[in-house]
Amino acid sequence: MIFEESPDAYSIIENADCINQIEIKENDIVALVGYIKPFVPIIKSKTKNLHIIERSLAGQDEDILPDTACEENIPKADMVIITGSAIVNGTIDRLLELSRSAREVVVMGPTASMISDPLFSRGVTIIGGIKVIDSPRLLQVISEGGGTRQFRRACKQVIIRSVAQRP
Repeated sequence: MIFEESPDAYSIIENADCINQIEIKENDIVALVGYIKPFVPIIKSKTKNLHIIERSLAGQDEDILPDTACEENIPKADMVIITGSAIVNGTIDRLLELSRSAREVVVMGPTASMISDPLFSRGVTIIGGIKVIDSPRLLQVISEGGGTRQFRRACKQVIIRSVAQRP
């Protein structure tokens, strides 16, 4: 993260877990695009209307839908939570188009916090990302093949919330 808080555009919350900053109501329909395993029980404890959409795990679990289910499920969702991998794999634009009617659109992942303005201008309301606090350690984790879970030793979790209201 290379920017500071901008009260007119967004607020920043450091050292907070994004899933705990999202208000999920009992009757909400939640589309989770990307199987973020630790989030599933938390979301299920708040609503029974969870649709998990994951390209690589479809068919392995009856609760996980294939990525083609986006077209049908996301437009009906009150809340859409998208993994930052959608930025890398080139699906983010279509996912955000499908999310236009959602009350809340969340993009989460280590790289998401670097591109907040383009995401906010496309309707994202919350970004869950990281702030690097120990660059050498993070480079070591990456060079050793570590993933997001191992980043915690070198980063803080950061939530960036847009101040703009969704139409």
